[in-house]
Order: sequence, then structure tokens, then C-alpha cells
Amino acid sequence: MQVTEEKNDKTVKEVDTRGMFCPTPLIFVSKELKKIPVGKRLKVLADDKAFKKDIKIWCHDTGNSLIYLNEENGVITAIIERGKGWHGDTLLEKIKFYAIGVKLHFFEYFFRIFKSAGPKYIITFMSIPEGFRAIEFLKKRGITDFTTLPVPDEIYEFCGVVIGFKDKDRAVEIFHLLKENKFGVENIHIVDRKRKYPILEV
Repeated sequence: MQVTEEKNDKTVKEVDTRGMFCPTPLIFVSKELKKIPVGKRLKVLADDKAFKKDIKIWCHDTGNSLIYLNEENGVITAIIERGKGWHGDTLLEKIKFYAIGVKLHFFEYFFRIFKSAGPKYIITFMSIPEGFRAIEFLKKRGITDFTTLPVPDEIYEFCGVVIGFKDKDRAVEIFHLLKENKFGVENIHIVDRKRKYPILEV
């Protein structure tokens, strides 16, 4: 992946994902978009045919705005403006979203107080729906030895979902299982005492 700086007012970065295939381009877009301020834009180049459809769905699912989308000579260009996160479209979606949020934040506060009880490694996802889809996939496989939590503010200041594990090897195993099955996993973060959440290289 190549990231270059732009010099106009709104677009601050350019991400070149040509040669990558779903879901890898979206994972890189998610990571880079989180590094820029709300209201600023990311320019993305891609040549995976599925990207045109995927980026529209991803922007909706993450509460970001797709400002421009065009394909020319096999190269897809997208400009995405960072938003404030997804909170649901319909009233039912909003109620469900906030109800889940309350539940997950309760567990987060519990683990912040009782640190020894909490996970030591957490897996982040490129969107909330992708996280819940992965959780459902794991449960259907009988994998339940993880904790579902909201994404820590230190990693991403808007709403999101992560899954946590006590064991490093288990976190790496599940990360690769999800990646091999085309889920949009971003990183494994280490839960350290200073709550800096460094990334575990896998």
C-alpha cells in the first residue's frame, strides 16, 4: 500500500490499493481514514472490480461519506470524507444500536476496574456490522472463548466493536481464521497497563 500526502484543503491523503483484492482494500481504507480528522477526505485508488460496490456499503456501515466514485481505464477512484460513525438509519436500528452499546460499555467498565479479568489481546474490525458478522460466524463454529467489547477510545474515538482474548496464541489463531474467511479484521492490539494499545505484529 502506498500513502501520499495531498495539498488541497479537504483531501489530506491518497491510498493506492491497486493489486489488492476484497476485503484488503477496505481494511487499508479503514485504517488510514481513522488517522485523519472528521471532515477531511481520503482519496483511494483501486482496481478490484468489487471495490465499487463494497466501498458504497462500507461508507454507509461506518458513517462516512462517499464524495466521489469513478472508474477509468480499469482504475477506480473514490474520495471519502470522514464522518462521525454509524448510529443506525431507522428508529429500530438506533434503539438496537444504543442497547448493544450500553451492554458492551458495562463490560468495558467492569474490566477497567477488574483488570485481571479482562482480555489481554483485542481484534479490531473495519466496521461495526463486519464485527458483528464475524462474531456470528465464530459462534456458529462453536467458538465462544472471547469477550465482545466496544472499541477503546484510545484506538478509535467513535463507536465500534472488538473481540478480546486472554491468550496471545488464541487471538492470533482467530485473527487468521477470520482473515482466511474474508472478514475485515484490522489489527490485534495488546491491552497494556498504560492503555496505549500497541499493535501486535502477526
